Amino acid sequence: MDIFFFQLVIIFIPGIIWERVDCAYGREHPKEQWDVIRRSFVFGLASYGVLYGVAWVLGCFFGDLGLKMPQLKKEEAFLDISTFREIVLASLVAVICSILWLYVTNYKLVTRLLQKIGATKRYGDEDIWEFMFNSRRAEVEYVHLRDFDKKLAYAGWVEAFSESEKQREIVLRDVNVFDFDGNLIMETARVYLARKAENIDIEFPYRATIGEGDDK
Repeated sequence: MDIFFFQLVIIFIPGIIWERVDCAYGREHPKEQWDVIRRSFVFGLASYGVLYGVAWVLGCFFGDLGLKMPQLKKEEAFLDISTFREIVLASLVAVICSILWLYVTNYKLVTRLLQKIGATKRYGDEDIWEFMFNSRRAEVEYVHLRDFDKKLAYAGWVEAFSESEKQREIVLRDVNVFDFDGNLIMETARVYLARKAENIDIEFPYRATIGEGDDK
């Protein structure tokens, strides 16, 4: 690998960290290598931007902290000890920012803000499945899930969920299983269910009491 590109990879370690955290726990799961590179580049720039922004603010009170962007040189090494220090600091910033970013994206905080001020009624790009189960609303915590093929109904608390291209997955705890006549068949601590998107029906029996807010 060319020494120039090798040093660029090192510089963008913060962006790689942020991208991997977002890919593992966030909403977006890039499939193309170009998307991974693009996201790493953007997240890397954001990490350094936050780092230098914080350094500038602190510098107004405590003097120059000595942080500066490296001077990129095509034919020679441009990484030194001070630059490695900044990469480490930017990596710490990337970890913190990636966690905050998960809150913003998974809980759709920007979308909720726009809804609060009446700017939009859209939920965003994701479907209602993802929006509802990422919500903090009390009524999405306990569900009735009907299996029309097996003629069974599962009543339990949502512990985990996920979505793939082919099916929806959900884990319920403290589950009661009924037939469609309402007869209790079994009780179990947990149950894992995977169904195609067009073959799943979920009811939310919870009703908020008077004076109880929508979000918890």
